[in-house]
Amino acid sequence: MKYSFNFGVVSRTGGTRPGAASAGGGGGGAFRIALLGDFSGRANRGELETGDALAKRKPIRVDVDTIDAVIQRLKITLSLPLGQDAAISVPIGGMDDFHPDQLFEKVDVFTELGALRRRLQSSATADKAIKEVQSWAGKGKKVRTPRNASARGAELPAGATLDDFANLLGRPTSAAGGGGKAAQQAADLVKKIVGPYIVPARDPRRDAMLAAVDTALSDAMRALLHHPDFQVMESIWRGVDFLTRRLETDSSLQIILYDLTAQELAADLAAADDLAETGLYRLLVEQPALDAQQGPLSLIIGLYTFEMTPPHAELLGRVAKLAASAGAGGAPFIAAISADVLTMLKDEDVHPMILDAWKQLGLLPEANYLGLTVPRFLLRRPYGERTDPIDQFDFEEFTPAAGLSAMLWGHGGFIAALLLGETFRKQGKKMKPGSILSVGDMPYHFFTDADGDQVALPCTERLINLRTAEQLTRRRFMPLLSMQGKPEVRLGSLCSLAGPWAPVTIKPDATAAAPQPAAAEDASGGDSPAQESAQDAELAALLAEIGGDSGGGGGEEGASQEPPASREEPTAADTPASPEEEEPMDPELAALLAEL
Repeated sequence: MKYSFNFGVVSRTGGTRPGAASAGGGGGGAFRIALLGDFSGRANRGELETGDALAKRKPIRVDVDTIDAVIQRLKITLSLPLGQDAAISVPIGGMDDFHPDQLFEKVDVFTELGALRRRLQSSATADKAIKEVQSWAGKGKKVRTPRNASARGAELPAGATLDDFANLLGRPTSAAGGGGKAAQQAADLVKKIVGPYIVPARDPRRDAMLAAVDTALSDAMRALLHHPDFQVMESIWRGVDFLTRRLETDSSLQIILYDLTAQELAADLAAADDLAETGLYRLLVEQPALDAQQGPLSLIIGLYTFEMTPPHAELLGRVAKLAASAGAGGAPFIAAISADVLTMLKDEDVHPMILDAWKQLGLLPEANYLGLTVPRFLLRRPYGERTDPIDQFDFEEFTPAAGLSAMLWGHGGFIAALLLGETFRKQGKKMKPGSILSVGDMPYHFFTDADGDQVALPCTERLINLRTAEQLTRRRFMPLLSMQGKPEVRLGSLCSLAGPWAPVTIKPDATAAAPQPAAAEDASGGDSPAQESAQDAELAALLAEIGGDSGGGGGEEGASQEPPASREEPTAADTPASPEEEEPMDPELAALLAEL
């Protein structure tokens, strides 16, 4: 059954432009790279704006010397659930604040844990501290970060429809911290964090108490570092740091940030069929072209990850139309596709409706302005004695149980931006995209197996062999390639969803009207209401299978609710495992090791 897709229309262009797409696009003088992402933690705060409010968002120019000042300007503070019915506040005032040593000093719960360690270590206070810690035995549950938690601000629900996107509302991260002073809340949280590790004993020993506190401290730090909201924030800023350190910027090559969540992008573009009426059109197309101090954009990097579903294809079609209108000759938009696509490389493994949706997306002329990378790359090595030691306490960030989800992965768009920026820097306006495809001096990690042998992992979260790279390229995705134990990442191809980047003429749509009503379509040979109902039912069944119960924000409060995520709610889970219990290895890590 053929589904009717709505990619929207653009009733006007953003300004004078020849209509020639290139991976680096844009005419004029400066090569301006726009990075779109949740830079201030808007999703964590539950903020979502569209239309006029979104159009007023200010672009922020950044370089290697101003990155800390930009972070300070955004006044970032994350509220993260940690433990049972508790929350912590995490201020981020610069790049150093992502490091465990700084978190240990600035986050109240770690300050309390540090004070407890000192009391246990001091002969003058140890006895009283031991009795106090013993009284916590059995309180609380072990703090863990749930597997496959949704990275809000950077991802959208896989089971959502275009209408769901239009009805998105902001929802802050659920964090029940209760009332009272922060210091008292932190002290109460320490009891719940340490309690699960305390074994009642008639003659408790200080060393045992210290070991329990250190274990609880390490688990709490891992839970914070690996919380999806924190990981997104650290990943996005370390990605900016990576780009600004490696790409020399000046008046001719600029990096501009737009503080914009995935939910805001989706809600704004899905709210109107005429995309020229959206806030994003004014923000990214009209305003840069009209501002002499800005100038048109050359390349847009969307720091978001999309799923291979029909509604995501519809949304990306709208993104492509927006990108085709930007800049002097269109500004290519590069984002990421979920690594789940690696299980969908053969047509027989993909639902026909999905195949049809992505085929129709690729047939759009504007798809020449749309590129998707996969998989992600490693931004830093995990903290640990042999990798990147910290000063405050003995800490090993990586564990086999946490596996790949415990490693900090970067968006592939940063690699694409770096390669295209370097190409422009060396070749200027007559640049040939694709002439530079490799990035060296990249971090990678060693896994120590049960026999004590070290196994080098690739720089990417998946090992893409030649056959898989060819299959991804046939799907017109851009694979990131890495060899085991080699500090290099290579972009396997630089292409759009329509094929190789090539000149294309885009004309304004003749009308901004929405798709014709069912009656009119039926009269001209289109789908009947019964056929449309069957299509909707088939899509609903498909999305429910992909993303769980995708009621599209249904339930008691209807469409006003945020569509159910395809992954777990991003809260730190509590698990009652015993201290002796050994957690199984992360399945994704096990699968990667099997491939090496």
